[in-house]
Amino acid sequence: MDERILDAALTRVLQVGIRRASLDDIARRAGVNRVTIYRRFTTKENLIDAMLAREIQRTLAEVTTIATATKGVDQQIEETIVYVLTRTHTHPLVTQLLDVAPEEILDFYTVRGQQSVKSGIRYIVHVLESTQKSGAIDQYDIRPVAELLARLAHSVLLTPVGDLDFRDEDQVRAFVATSIVPLVKHGLPTRATADGQGRSQRAKSARSS
Repeated sequence: MDERILDAALTRVLQVGIRRASLDDIARRAGVNRVTIYRRFTTKENLIDAMLAREIQRTLAEVTTIATATKGVDQQIEETIVYVLTRTHTHPLVTQLLDVAPEEILDFYTVRGQQSVKSGIRYIVHVLESTQKSGAIDQYDIRPVAELLARLAHSVLLTPVGDLDFRDEDQVRAFVATSIVPLVKHGLPTRATADGQGRSQRAKSARSS
């Protein structure tokens, strides 16, 4: 029943936008009455949040499938991150909402953006913890990396074009291969790492002089 209601909510939102998607319309499409929706979700806002959460979970499930089907840690990182960065701005909740209710996009993905960013962080933390345990990536503090990746995906959703055009898969792949893969494998440089690299560089300079 919940899935039917969420399917109906998604379809109606994609047709007319969030504000004009009434609970009566959603109930008719789901083949239930309005009271049933209230009993299960209490408010329209809760229903929309549940619908968004389900779409996020679907995307993350697809990411897991891609990672499982890909061999080699570098390729796993590249394929999953490229998929996420591409999917965030090609999902119907972005493309179709821009057509039917462009004035709602900013509110929808900023006010409700906290939910998607937190879901992304939790998922990335879980994946990186498992990957560290397997020995495929270095041991480092994974939370800052998870935060950066989740916020990158959310930023691309809102603004796909800067110096880099995230609508161009070749550009995205090059960026991921040179920047994100090393980040995920080795983590962010720590103060100790930076100091060690500085000492090493100074020693090399002294020897060459």
